[in-house]
Amino acid sequence: MRCRPATAHTGGLAPAGARLPGGWSSPLAVALVAAALAGPASRAAADEAPRVMSLNVCTDQLVLALAEPSRIVSLSVLSGDPDYSYLHAQAGAFPNNAGVAEEVFIARPDLVVTGTYSLHNTTQLLRHLGLRVEEFGYTQTLDTIAGDIRRMGTILGHADAGEAMAATFERDLAALALPADAPRPTAVIFGQNGVATGAGTLADSVLAAAGFRNLAAERGFSGMAPYSLELLVVDRPDVVLLSARVEDAPALADQVTRHPAIASSGAMTATGIVPRGSWSCGGPFTLEAVRALRVLRDELLAAEDASG
Repeated sequence: MRCRPATAHTGGLAPAGARLPGGWSSPLAVALVAAALAGPASRAAADEAPRVMSLNVCTDQLVLALAEPSRIVSLSVLSGDPDYSYLHAQAGAFPNNAGVAEEVFIARPDLVVTGTYSLHNTTQLLRHLGLRVEEFGYTQTLDTIAGDIRRMGTILGHADAGEAMAATFERDLAALALPADAPRPTAVIFGQNGVATGAGTLADSVLAAAGFRNLAAERGFSGMAPYSLELLVVDRPDVVLLSARVEDAPALADQVTRHPAIASSGAMTATGIVPRGSWSCGGPFTLEAVRALRVLRDELLAAEDASG
């Protein structure tokens, strides 16, 4: 939905019968736009943290970590899903939103936080109407997490807390660093429909910090990319990391991850090693994914030593 004024107008409301950006023309939509243009019902005082509405599961995590509960208006619909939201239990105390502009108009927060890959039409419309919207980048790695924490702390009015959390994260990550010549087993993150996780992703940086080589990244794949069973058999990684199957929601997309060719390749398969939601988004909790994979790496190397 592109956001452009329909006509030059000085009265605040759109003229009767005007068609709003993106095809909005209902009286309700006109009323909502008028409310948004009027501004939040009560602006946050200069010394008061803003009332914040998060439209994205990854910004949900940072809001939950840094905002005062009383200042959280709502979180995204995925905030309660443990596969995507590490802080899902904490998120259950707050209302959910679907990330659409109408909800924001009604809630009238002081601040909206979202991701650059969320609904762009919503973001554009909200900014056009004068609402403060802060976007956080789609590409996340371990190197971007501390900066995101600091930025979120600042925009929520808790810069000191954000700085302390980011500094702790950086210190704990540095403590996990391995020597440059440390042995690194090979791994492939193999998901539904045979999609692997390549370079430039949070999971790739977690694998590296844990002491693994990501074969998908070494083959030149970036982001999420198809990785055939034939390629998996040829590459013969030391471990294939599989997503946990959702038993109450079986899917054909899972079949390839259970193919007997994986076992015949000689690779170890590991399911559910990483705590749920810990590497779906970046946050202090992502170190739990690093730690879990470090344990797996050490067990692999110990088994090699014992057999060799």
